[in-house]
Amino acid sequence: MVSERVRLLRLLPRGGRALLAALVLLQLIRAALPAALAVAVGRLTATLFTPGGGAVPAAVAVAGLFLADQVAWLLIQPVRNLLVRRVDGDLRGRLRALATGLPGLDVLESPEFQDRVSRAIDNGTGLARDRSAGNAAAGQLELMVRLLSALAAAAVVAAFSIPLALGLLATALLLRAVMRRQWLGIIDKLDADTAGQRYEYYVGSQSVMGAAKDVRLYGLSDWFGNRFRAVNTRTYGPVWRELVGVLRGQWWAAAVLAGAAGAALGLPAAAVLGERLAAGRLITVVLAGLGVLAISAMGMEAFDIEYGLRGVAAADELLGAHGRTERRDAPATGGPPAVSFEDVVFAYPGSAEPVLDGLSVTLPAGQIVAIVGENGAGKTTLVKLLAGLYRPTGGRVTVGGADPHEQRPAVTVLFQDFVRYPASLRDNVAPGGAADDDAVREALRRAGADSLPADLDTLLWREGEGGTDLSGGQWQRVALARALHAVATGRRLLILDEPTANLDVRAEAEFHERVISQVGDTTTLLISHRLSTVRSADRILLLHDGRVAEDGTHDELLALDGRYARFFRTQAEAFR
Repeated sequence: MVSERVRLLRLLPRGGRALLAALVLLQLIRAALPAALAVAVGRLTATLFTPGGGAVPAAVAVAGLFLADQVAWLLIQPVRNLLVRRVDGDLRGRLRALATGLPGLDVLESPEFQDRVSRAIDNGTGLARDRSAGNAAAGQLELMVRLLSALAAAAVVAAFSIPLALGLLATALLLRAVMRRQWLGIIDKLDADTAGQRYEYYVGSQSVMGAAKDVRLYGLSDWFGNRFRAVNTRTYGPVWRELVGVLRGQWWAAAVLAGAAGAALGLPAAAVLGERLAAGRLITVVLAGLGVLAISAMGMEAFDIEYGLRGVAAADELLGAHGRTERRDAPATGGPPAVSFEDVVFAYPGSAEPVLDGLSVTLPAGQIVAIVGENGAGKTTLVKLLAGLYRPTGGRVTVGGADPHEQRPAVTVLFQDFVRYPASLRDNVAPGGAADDDAVREALRRAGADSLPADLDTLLWREGEGGTDLSGGQWQRVALARALHAVATGRRLLILDEPTANLDVRAEAEFHERVISQVGDTTTLLISHRLSTVRSADRILLLHDGRVAEDGTHDELLALDGRYARFFRTQAEAFR
């Protein structure tokens, strides 16, 4: 337990040592103020009953302490927030680097990895919690300062009665420990269904942004609202029931706290009545006693710590399990790579049936190869293995002689669901870093993007101020320019995974012809359901039952009169 708290404190320097020093100083000032105010108010009270006792200096001291408390309170929040954001940013940066360096998607898509990531970078949605590592670290510092404040107040009470001081301190700490144990049950319930929390966020965001048109067109507002309430009840119902149970069991704690407060007030009052304590010191002892009892309250820092400890533990587990994973990038230079599949077997996690089963094929460097087959034949899976997104269950895949799972290949893939970045036109063509404007414009020209804005800084995001959106065809030109720019900068393995499936046959054929005519000295893979668009490929592979069933040129496969020929004739018949 102590090691966990020390672990939190060791995170704080990641937010900046100067900022940490400022926060510690402000917290210590606030920690000393309750005891100091108790003494100052007691002296002020005493001077009021003593002629010429110096009431003005005492009043100035009290006012000054109150002012210092308010100034420290105003400064603590922005300093704390900035420190917390920096600590969280550092942790998120390390987790992003970890996720980027993972060799494939199998780990990223596993429920265990996603649950840990959800805990580690919880954004605070749901029941107003914030499972932030930075909040937990700052909360631990605040708790230590609160404890120091209680000890200082206890020292003031001890000047009147050591047993009273020790009794108040022991009661406050005992109450805090018991209540903390009760509240931990609520946090455990929150941790029990991270998948439900992710789904709740998805339903909420989908109804506002992702499905906004459908909500308006089909009147789905109530439908989405009912789904959101249902998932919210299913996810947080156990939490609310636990919360109600804890609140019902708090009566005895309130009774004990009331008794301790009565002792803090009654014993000094009895001493004043018995003339064992000066009347002016009564307020000092009472205020200090209440300052001791204040540590029993479960402030927000306690919840920050408990929520955040789980996030920090999840991050440590991720970094411990995957932090040493190293994956090199293949140099984006040189000629086109050769591709080889050697008796490859692959089944997706959780599936018993393999998608690829004994696939063996070699693609020479610089060749244009088309991959066709029925839905579920393994075409896109082949691309994912080629790009190193998954590791084969059996067999071996190499790109340029290297395992793509260990050395990320210099590949560019134009998917059917290509990404539309809410960024400038320049960043949509050349994302990820500084790009030469002339190279970007050349890629746009080669993609036939004549109707796009001439200004590369144009924001392609309709929600942004001054931004604009593009038509579907224009976005496809941007995606094509992105692929052509990647090829021009050295990525000599180009994969077109049905990026034009929603176009008509003629438009799709023109799109593919433009790509093929604009790239040279590149190993190119074309994946398409429409066989008319792959007729010009150097080689056509037909996948069936996870293997290459037919291999040859268009004319050779027609002469073979097998599956490819039957598929081609069936599609051609529809356009006669």
